[in-house]
Amino acid sequence: MSISEKAAMDAIEKANKAISGVYRRFEFSIHEVTKQIMVKVIDVETNEVVREIPPEKILDLIAKIWEMAGLIVDERR
Repeated sequence: MSISEKAAMDAIEKANKAISGVYRRFEFSIHEVTKQIMVKVIDVETNEVVREIPPEKILDLIAKIWEMAGLIVDERR
């Protein structure tokens, strides 16, 4: 993990601890492949994910497209 990634992870952990509401809590994380910051809004009572920003499925789709684009470039060589 690079220094900037470690600093980002530390900041995310601090933000997760500092930001907690009465009815909702926020979880910040970094998508593994795209390195984009994701925020999950979670209902405190039910522990249900109310919203993801951006949706993890979209980031997974972007990662898959990147992977496919890389395969296409590799095949042309």
